[in-house]
Amino acid sequence: MIGPAIRPWVILAEGQRLRWGGDLRRHYIFSELARRTGGRVVDGWHARDFRPALRRPRGRLWTRPARVASCELLDPAALEVVQRRAVPAVLDFHDDPVIHQEALGLIGEDAETRELRARRDASLAAFRWLVAPSGPFARLAGLDPDRVIVAPNGSDTSVVRPEPWPVAPTVGLISGAAPARGIETLIDAVREIRVATPGVRLLLWLAATGEGGERYLDNLKAVLAGEDWIEFGSAPYQRIGVELGRASVLVIPTPPHPYWDSVAPIKLFDCMAAARPIVTSPRLEPARLVEVARAGVVARGDSAADLAAAIDPLIRDEAVARRLGANGRAYVLAEHEWRHISARLADELLAPRRYHPVLGILRRP
Repeated sequence: MIGPAIRPWVILAEGQRLRWGGDLRRHYIFSELARRTGGRVVDGWHARDFRPALRRPRGRLWTRPARVASCELLDPAALEVVQRRAVPAVLDFHDDPVIHQEALGLIGEDAETRELRARRDASLAAFRWLVAPSGPFARLAGLDPDRVIVAPNGSDTSVVRPEPWPVAPTVGLISGAAPARGIETLIDAVREIRVATPGVRLLLWLAATGEGGERYLDNLKAVLAGEDWIEFGSAPYQRIGVELGRASVLVIPTPPHPYWDSVAPIKLFDCMAAARPIVTSPRLEPARLVEVARAGVVARGDSAADLAAAIDPLIRDEAVARRLGANGRAYVLAEHEWRHISARLADELLAPRRYHPVLGILRRP
């Protein structure tokens, strides 16, 4: 036997729980690697989830320990099992939990922070290859460039499809429900636009990812209870295209921070795939992509007035908005479709300089 029978792959991935961006990346990123190698896909990354998949097949005593591809950092117990029973081959390091928390203003030198940092550092040290969503993110996180493979974020354009253009001018934001996401700034920007164009509406698809997010969202709804031009909603993944299609402009109003400068969020590509024009605050990586794709407008600054100035022309000129939206979808189809991203990543991981079907993954490129 050769290939997977000699040293099989076990892929720790997200199954069907597709709630927000991280879930989607964990679902798609190693899908082509699993298909090409016949890898055993495990829904989860706790030791109890994947330990059975690491057992060697009966009757194949010559089979070597499996290579493990994980789309998430592993806790100490899970990492110990992988290191003892398998080859920790590739980790998709799509989010640095410590820097991310710092960007949201939620970090402190407490026990939770120390645990996050220890888990991150141990997983990064254990896996041979590290997948990052962008070069700037890899540099910000301090990853070893000799071990990094860049696989950007994307969208599934079979799920996110263009919808009929809305009748009323409508601004939309899809985001996690948390401070430091630019939500209040966007609300102020649309309120400013409504002075001259009172029919403009605002759709907020905000997902609470924990107790703190739920408290934030409940408080925001209470504060805005009298604003009938603002609608709160949800965008479950199988309906995300329908929901995004209710807007005529989609906004990503991320505040300044090196973390937000370093990577384009998954929602950017889903918004582009919906064929709607994008307005983004001047964060480096999202702004670069919007400009390359000719898919929208980059605000001059981070104030509500800056956002309003970028949004207003797209509200007023539907022809321009439609053209920019079409550009964005075409760009995603060509460059940021999940199946293409996953295929390019599989090409890299299975390339002869990294992979040998008998000897295993090589240490250096």
